[in-house]
Amino acid sequence: MQNLEGKIGVEAANQLKTTAVEIVQNCVDVYSQKFGDGDVGSTGTGRVSRPYKGRIPNGTTGLIYGRVQSGKTNTTIATLAIAQENNFRCFIVLTSDNTWLGKQTANRFNNQLRGGPVVFDWEQWKKDPRDFAESKLLPYIEDTGVVLVSTKNNKHLDHLLQVLKYAKAKNVPTLIFDDEADNASLNTNESKQSKNGKNSIPNSAIFDKICDIRQEVANHIYLQITATPQSLLLQNLDHECKPAFCAALSEPGESYMGGDLFFTEKSPYCCTVSDAEIKELKKQGGKINPGNNWHIPKGLRLALCCFFLGSVYKMRQQPNEHYSFLAHLCYKKVNHKTLEKVIGDFVIDLDKSIREKTPPYQQNEAKKWLQEAYEELSKTAVLPDFDDLIEDLKQELRSAIPKVINADNRDKEPNYNPGMNILIGGNRLGRGVTIEGLMVTYYGRDAKQKLMDTVHQHARMYGYRQHLKDVTRLFLPKHILEDFRAIHEADEGMREAIGDDPKNIKIKPVWVGPELQPTRSNVLNPANINTFTPGSHIFPQAPLWKAGDVRENTNQLNKLLAEYRDDDKYYEVNINFLIQILSYMRSQKVGLGKWEDERVKELLQQMKAKGIEKGRINVRRGKNAEGLDLQRQESGNWSGYGFATSKWLTKPKRDYPDVPTLVVMYEKGEKEKKWDDQPLYLPMLIIPKGKFVFMFNDSNNADEIEDELHWEIPDEIDEQAWLQAAASNPVFDFLKDPEEDIYTLADGKPFND
Repeated sequence: MQNLEGKIGVEAANQLKTTAVEIVQNCVDVYSQKFGDGDVGSTGTGRVSRPYKGRIPNGTTGLIYGRVQSGKTNTTIATLAIAQENNFRCFIVLTSDNTWLGKQTANRFNNQLRGGPVVFDWEQWKKDPRDFAESKLLPYIEDTGVVLVSTKNNKHLDHLLQVLKYAKAKNVPTLIFDDEADNASLNTNESKQSKNGKNSIPNSAIFDKICDIRQEVANHIYLQITATPQSLLLQNLDHECKPAFCAALSEPGESYMGGDLFFTEKSPYCCTVSDAEIKELKKQGGKINPGNNWHIPKGLRLALCCFFLGSVYKMRQQPNEHYSFLAHLCYKKVNHKTLEKVIGDFVIDLDKSIREKTPPYQQNEAKKWLQEAYEELSKTAVLPDFDDLIEDLKQELRSAIPKVINADNRDKEPNYNPGMNILIGGNRLGRGVTIEGLMVTYYGRDAKQKLMDTVHQHARMYGYRQHLKDVTRLFLPKHILEDFRAIHEADEGMREAIGDDPKNIKIKPVWVGPELQPTRSNVLNPANINTFTPGSHIFPQAPLWKAGDVRENTNQLNKLLAEYRDDDKYYEVNINFLIQILSYMRSQKVGLGKWEDERVKELLQQMKAKGIEKGRINVRRGKNAEGLDLQRQESGNWSGYGFATSKWLTKPKRDYPDVPTLVVMYEKGEKEKKWDDQPLYLPMLIIPKGKFVFMFNDSNNADEIEDELHWEIPDEIDEQAWLQAAASNPVFDFLKDPEEDIYTLADGKPFND
């Protein structure tokens, strides 16, 4: 904690410590419930007293729901330190299958945990796992404890499993941290298995290896760490990767820059660019503006000029700091080369122009373009005199040489220089990477299938750079900005949903923005995915109707609904009242039916959390208020309008589209209509026409896939499937950098071009 205070400040460090304590408290509680008291906690023995037998124990998976670029590694390290004080002894840290990131993570754990458990990484045990375990781990595993850092690579995980066996790690309480758990840890064959059967298609390799590790150290808590948990929350309820509890919704400090900064309406930190210029840069195929190097797309030009002026302005205060420009258009290397050439030529010509080494018309254009950038930055920053900044720029601009960070570059990580750094790349500058001193981002990556979790992880502009906030800018096309905005709003809604009752995470819905999908379809069982669609109506397919089940509830509802006597009136009421009414109308879940009592009440809670405080209620009692004469249907046989007629639903859908409407039918419940001679109330809920779909997994082993999902596995190459193949399939071992080189096949070129 002392180390962190010096880096992020006392206030932020204390907030981080509070989060870490909360996580460890949850882990100690869950461990004690599953495996018994006495092993962990402040007075724990640090040894397993009741070894768990069998497959991975249910309920041991927790979620740390952080934010993109919010310092989740610091939270993990602080959590590990406190967990060691509470007598967990084996700590496994799983990182991305990116050697650079893995080494970076291992070094951070090693440097920040001095005086605590001993830290090792996959390189140290890969040659001889047995000798390493017996000579390095056994002396410490029951003493100070050990930290084992491994990338999620098939071979590395296999060696880790051997190390755990030889070190007898199953004898001590274990904590597993899976960083970016939604990325490479899931079963990418889940969808195929749901159609063809588990026995016909094996689990994907990385998922299987992690399951083997969890089974080897059976007395463990498995903590998933991510800012994009959509794919985790949509797993089957009994799935190994479905979070059973929320360990923490870790909140960053006040200096954190996130979606609120960039994606609120009319944010001064966002600038839209023409979609045509992004397409122009992508389609050139390496032919760089032949005969006209001075030409550069308008948006990219403004983005670069803002970066140049913002950098020299900040260099007056901190001359040796790193200031970065990130261009992220595509994963294809040919587009990286295009950008490198376009930007490199522009830097050269702009530098010559401001030093008066070009024709007068170019000098005038250069000054005009820089003036435009000066006016843009002046919206949020108090800048020095324009001419003074240009004088500074004359000394610095020549060092702004663009660098491509992909598999063709021997430097697999950015090699920052003091001053200006222009970084161009795709996947290598995506998920999990922190760009030092990031000031301006030029973003144009536009997938055919927009997956919320993948797109959200591209938000490298998030993070802690408060001293650069006034000159920070994001340049992107308008339609991609709208996607980011919808993803941000959905993420905020999901956080509120989970934060409202973090221990009841299993019934929480996933918020999905318009024209977006929550995650890749291959990691889910689509037969168990259900949705609440805006503007639709839902009702229970199997309402309870036996006298013993409904008599007391009917009596309560008679009192609560006594004042709502007009059959044709839709009364305005509080959302809480609708939830209260629904609590007295119970049902059983049936097949693919959307209605499940607790989820429907949770849906109303989410509407309330997003500001919908009021709804409408309509109570139908029929002639003389004696009750309706509906014929009871067997479970699952109710038609599309259920217990209502279409006209009862048409009016509220037309007149009150922005709020939920509950239509309640009072039934006589006569024996001749197949009821139990007991009056009862039946519900029909109309969902408002909001912009979010609510998805959830209810694991009912359905035989069919709902048509409205449209989640067939696409014919075109799936990005995540390729990444998974690169990480786990030995046929790709010969590639110098599988995560990047795998895409050359998509380009139709040989693997090693």
